[in-house]
Order: sequence, then C-alpha cells, then structure tokens
Amino acid sequence: MLILTPDEIRKEENSANENGLPYEEMMENAGMGCAKHIYNNYPDSKSIVIICGKGKNGGDGFVIARGLFQAGKNVSVICAFNSPSDKLSQNNREKIEGEVEIYDGSTVTKSIISVINNADIIVDAVFGIGFKGVLPENIKKLFFCANSSEAVRIAVDIPSGLSFGNSDTGDCFRADETLSMLCYKKEHIYKPFSDMCGKTTVIPIGFSVQSKGIQAKTKTEIRDMLPCRPYDSNKGTFGKALIIAGSYKMPGAGIIAVKGCLSSGAGLTYFAFPDRIYSTVTAHLTECVFHPLSSDRNGGFSTDAFEEIKNSLDNFSAIAIGPGLGTDEGAQNLVKEIIKNYKGRLIIDADGINIISRNIDILKESQADILLTPHPGEMSRLTGKSIAEINSDRINTALTFAETCGASVLLKGANTVIATADGQVFINPTGSSALSRGGSGDLLTGIAVSFAAQGLCSSDAGILASYIHGLAGETAEKKHTAFSATTAKITDCISEALSIILSGK
Repeated sequence: MLILTPDEIRKEENSANENGLPYEEMMENAGMGCAKHIYNNYPDSKSIVIICGKGKNGGDGFVIARGLFQAGKNVSVICAFNSPSDKLSQNNREKIEGEVEIYDGSTVTKSIISVINNADIIVDAVFGIGFKGVLPENIKKLFFCANSSEAVRIAVDIPSGLSFGNSDTGDCFRADETLSMLCYKKEHIYKPFSDMCGKTTVIPIGFSVQSKGIQAKTKTEIRDMLPCRPYDSNKGTFGKALIIAGSYKMPGAGIIAVKGCLSSGAGLTYFAFPDRIYSTVTAHLTECVFHPLSSDRNGGFSTDAFEEIKNSLDNFSAIAIGPGLGTDEGAQNLVKEIIKNYKGRLIIDADGINIISRNIDILKESQADILLTPHPGEMSRLTGKSIAEINSDRINTALTFAETCGASVLLKGANTVIATADGQVFINPTGSSALSRGGSGDLLTGIAVSFAAQGLCSSDAGILASYIHGLAGETAEKKHTAFSATTAKITDCISEALSIILSGK
C-alpha cells in the first residue's frame, strides 16, 4: 500500500488535472466510488446520514448522498457549516437539493440528534487531509452523537479531527471503516491514529499515482511474502539459520532469538554461544543445533571464537549476530570478521550494532546483504543524533543512514521504519505496548533471520518479521494484557499471528 502526504496528493491531483482529468470528475469518481462501496457492502442499511463539511471532503459527501439516493436509500445530509465554501462542493450540493433532506448543522438541534440516532450508517465527510487545530464545538457535538450511536460509522478519506503529529484523538470521529481517496495516508497506518480509522479501503478517483512515496504492507501482501511450504519439502528446503549471541551476563537474549527463529519456519537453526553458558542454553532449548565457541574469562566470546566458525560460514543461508553479545574484545573481533567474511544475508542487532557504531565504515567492506535493527538508542550511537532528534524524524533518519551505509535499516519502536539502501521506505502497521519490554528486540531478530534463511532478502525479511512480531504482540495483549504479555507469551503467539495472516481474515 502506498502512503502519500497531503502535499504529495495535491501534486498528484494537479498533475492529473493538467493531463486532462478535471477536478469535478475526480470528485464525481471519489463520491460515486464511496457510494458504490457502501451500497455493496452494507446492503441491508436503509437510513444513511452524511455529515458534510464546507470543503472538498464535503463535496465528496454530497456526491455520495446523490449516489445512495439514486440507489434507493433514505439519505439525510447535515451541513456542518451550513453552506460550502468550495465551488465544486456547492455545485454538488445543489444537485441534491429538493431530493435529499438537508439540515443546517451549525447548531445541533433535537431533530438533528434524532436523525443521527435513527441512522443505520453515518458518513463523516467534514474534514479531509491536512486538518489542523481544534474541532469547532458544533462538530464535537455531532461526533459525540455519532460515536455514541449504534450505526456503522464510515469516514471519507480520514476521520475528521485526526491530525498526524497530534495524538489527541478524544473528539474525533471514530470510524468502523475509512474510505480513502487515491491512496493511504499516514493516519491510516500510524498508531494511535489508525485505531480511529477502522478498516481502510482505497477508492480510485480516475488516475494512477506516479509518486514513489512511503509504503506499508497489507495483510494480503504479507501473506503473499510468506515462503511457500510444499508438501514434499524437508528441513533443507527452508534454509539454515545461524544465530551468534549470548554471554554469561545475558544468555537469555540469544535463547529468545533462537525461539523466535524456531517459531517462524527455518529448516535448521544453529546457535553459536560462549561455551561457558552451555548448561543454561541447553536447559532452555532442545530443537536447535548447538555450536558452543570458546569463552573469555568474563563469559563472553574469546578472541579465538571466529577461527572456530569461519570455515563453516558458507553453510548458512542467513546469520544473525548481536543479541546479548557484549562488547568485549572477543565480541568485537567476531562481529568485524563476520561482516568482512560472510556473503549471505546478515542481520545485525543489539551489541552487534553497538560494536560497529565505533567504526561504521566497516560496513563498506562487507559483501553481505545486511539488515541493521537498531532501537532509537542504538540509532543514536550510529548517527550521533539525539534520541529526541531521531524520534522526531524517524523516516529520514533511517533512510539517510541506509543510503549512506549501503545496508537496510529497521528502526524499531512504535510504527517501525524499514529503509533500504536504494531509497525505499516501509512503515510497519502492527504493534502493541506489550512489546515494550526486554527481549522483544531479540525475538524480532530471530524471526527476521528465520525468513532470511528461507530465502527472503534481508529487507523483506525485516518487513515480514516486523509485521508478524507486531501482530504477535497485539495477540498477546488481547490474551494477557500489555502488562503481563511477557516475551515468552509473545513468542507463543507467533503461531497465532501467522494463522491470522494465512487465514486472510
């Protein structure tokens, strides 16, 4: 799915107009497309109320009213500002006068409240993209009545009152479904705004988008990314993943990553860890292949550890390195040598990132397909920016670094960003505050290396892993609450997340 900003959308519309598509035809396509969608998807609804604003969004609403009236529905229109200020909108209002009951909504009367309370469907066509400020009092009252009703609530473009960058959604229209013109908008994808949008459906308005834009994957697209599982497959079909992780102080990080990999379909999962934590590792894992390497006196990897593994690197379809590794000399040597010598798909996380942040140029020596998976603190070490700077512009931070270092970047956090070296940007639409706990990132790394081992390029593995990881978090929150959804419980929900994706529901 393509996500465009208001400025990018206006540019697209202006270009289409210059190429011969009149604005009035765009509005007609938009409104009639919405009307057709409502008629086809809610066939039993009889009474429909459309709340129209004074701009182009209101114009779309008037066209919807005309389309549904012509289809035999009982339609009422509430003009939130009495008269439209946009000429196209005024023209479309005039087309329904005398056929559709029109109310002046500048004052919310008992009759208006009654109309709303008796509606089967309420359509919000008040404000479109680019809304700023605070909703007028009469709009707040209209939306309070609408949000309190038992009607199906449908927003045109975005629920009115939503404004990207302003997380206060208290007074906005709360949609069960949003019909978005031309493409997706940030509000449809980014949390907490997406919670107000319900299901989002894109309505064509007569031309194709030329902009590159930001992207997000739908559930259907994610399902199509999943590797095929043929009936005559064997463990070799789905690749060999190697996870290099863990230390005496942090053995759990590697164990969590391995469990994420095992739960995501890799054919064989190998775990390389300092031999000093052998008893801890084997007490928690049974399904992977153990590859203990020599330890230093602190229980991390020794400086000889790479020599023990270098001759087998080409046997692995994908490698993940970093969780719980520590940053002592042995770990530093191991990370640097893996980067320089491995030529497959390589996921670098946690202490792996902390190590390369001291010498980022080492990435240019690699022939691997690399995915870096930093959280904002690690991204701060990579870029020298403050965490506040990074979180204020997550997309450009991730994209600029990816293009500079020649690797894909998965910037973790709410609305995870995946940026590729060739300039593509993806936003992950799933997630939950249940994921805000230690071990969550290690789990994500395990899922990512699993799909990389199964044949996906590192960036696609990151996109797929982020979606599944986020959906597992949402599922765990529903079952256990965000407070009690431990990383172990989220791991257990990976299978449910995959079932949801595969079912198409």
